Amino acid sequence: MVNAGLVGVLFALHIVFAVLDWDLAFSLVALSISAQIVCFGPLTVILASESDRTKRRQLNRQASVVALPLALGLGWAYGGMAWSWLPVSTVFVLTVAVHAALDRRLALLVDA
Repeated sequence: MVNAGLVGVLFALHIVFAVLDWDLAFSLVALSISAQIVCFGPLTVILASESDRTKRRQLNRQASVVALPLALGLGWAYGGMAWSWLPVSTVFVLTVAVHAALDRRLALLVDA
């Protein structure tokens, strides 16, 4: 899965940039990681270039299984590396909402 590999590369880069104290690069990569995790399913669907609506919906659902644990980790990071309910629940709910919105949209579309 290309998207999962990209998350891995970005995660490694964010560690390198933190060690080097490259604040701007770190912030840009952290922002990219955040967007990538919250939109993991939709990005996976886009990168897969699948034309069948049912397969896109299934792919989004499979990607959400990967995205949800990543969202918990992202919320933990935003909480200062501690289980703070507000950041953890905010990131988790946002991730669920994005994936559910795509699922709903794909469920309502009619194949042309």
